[in-house]
Amino acid sequence: MKWQNSFRMLGLFVLLAFLLAACSSQAGPAGAFDPENQQEYGVSGVYLGQNIKEAMDLLKPTKADFMDMISRESYTVERMAKGEGEAVMGMLLIDRTQLLVKVRKGELISIMLGGVAKEDAARFQTLRGLSMYDSKEQLKKLYGEGSGENEVVYEGSKYTANFGVSGDQVVWFRFDSK
Repeated sequence: MKWQNSFRMLGLFVLLAFLLAACSSQAGPAGAFDPENQQEYGVSGVYLGQNIKEAMDLLKPTKADFMDMISRESYTVERMAKGEGEAVMGMLLIDRTQLLVKVRKGELISIMLGGVAKEDAARFQTLRGLSMYDSKEQLKKLYGEGSGENEVVYEGSKYTANFGVSGDQVVWFRFDSK
């Protein structure tokens, strides 16, 4: 009987640890917005500075086209992942939503999102947990006080986050490397 109680206690402990881990992973990054942390500048699991191959594996777009902005040469994810391309723009189609990215030497340097259908809004959350169409108050709660009214800007020394606000809702956002 004594060993059964030990197994029950162990089982309860494992369940409690699992629940705590699950709850904490849903809350997004802890603490205040850190403008110097590149992982603060991202959406749907991808962030600035991340390798394009890793980002594509996470986003799983239904279609993606990449083109050099100067030469108009087409690029593949494999070529970019190897570090090719100085100024490559990509248009990703994720079901019915377009996500625009810029890639330099295999790394994401810009992520832009807007025009998301309301029923798809929760799918495209920033890494802090802000969804498209969330309120301006939710933006302030997650990111703190930014500059601007209709375009709220947060800046670090290497990165910038811009959020477009219309009718008290976030309707687009863009993350850029400087």
